[in-house]
Amino acid sequence: DIVLCHVHNLTDVLQEKNIPYIYQLHDHHAYYYGKDSFVYKENLKAINNSLAGLLPGRFLVDWFNNPRGKYFSHGVNIDDFIPLKNKKIKDHKLLCLANNGVAGMDGYDRKGFTFAIQAAMALNLPITIAGPKNNQNYFNENPWVVGYHKLNIIWEPDQKQLIDLYQDHTIFMHPSELEAGHPNLTILEAASCGLPICGWIEEETDFYGMWRAPRNVPEMVRGLTDIIENYSRYKKEAIEHANSLSWKNRSIELAKLYESVK
Repeated sequence: DIVLCHVHNLTDVLQEKNIPYIYQLHDHHAYYYGKDSFVYKENLKAINNSLAGLLPGRFLVDWFNNPRGKYFSHGVNIDDFIPLKNKKIKDHKLLCLANNGVAGMDGYDRKGFTFAIQAAMALNLPITIAGPKNNQNYFNENPWVVGYHKLNIIWEPDQKQLIDLYQDHTIFMHPSELEAGHPNLTILEAASCGLPICGWIEEETDFYGMWRAPRNVPEMVRGLTDIIENYSRYKKEAIEHANSLSWKNRSIELAKLYESVK
């Protein structure tokens, strides 16, 4: 009856066949390139021709300024991403998990690896950078980072390795400068596994269990210090917030949306 689509060119096919659809946007380039860009105009058209446009960042609702656009948060599978039972913390370990780069600039530090590593160095904490091979472009452009003896790099983790990484670390670092989703998926997965977050999220969206830190190393160090000193509270709030955004809860809201437009 209704298709949920999240690729703008496929909405053209649906419209041609008179198939109603709900559109879900994930592309931060629609903001990055600006309102005169092809990618913005195509996404705006996809929203305008939809029954409803789901935007996972509140700033995108204003950016597109379309009556069909509404904020709809991402969700997380809390059955798979779970806290490690009886986890004993001897020393804190930081984790970044991301695919860096933006707009064809594969080495550009959109995700903020530099800030996370510098904050780890300031506190002499171990940090893991995990993600796809594309991240090698960042390391090629920033060779100084591999000189930090407590830096660990993980390539191409699969689903099991991904969960193990979350469970083996204690704090998630996310000093990203541009995301379409607020919160994005890695923040939700980390929180669901019991990791407090030190990083950036849009001001219009609260996320409990998170220290909202700009891309500023002294401020991130202050945030990490507060998280470490109040770790139990941050961890509890992170898990509770992730549970509120479980797949089940998001599906209930999505079902209500389908009923409202059917």
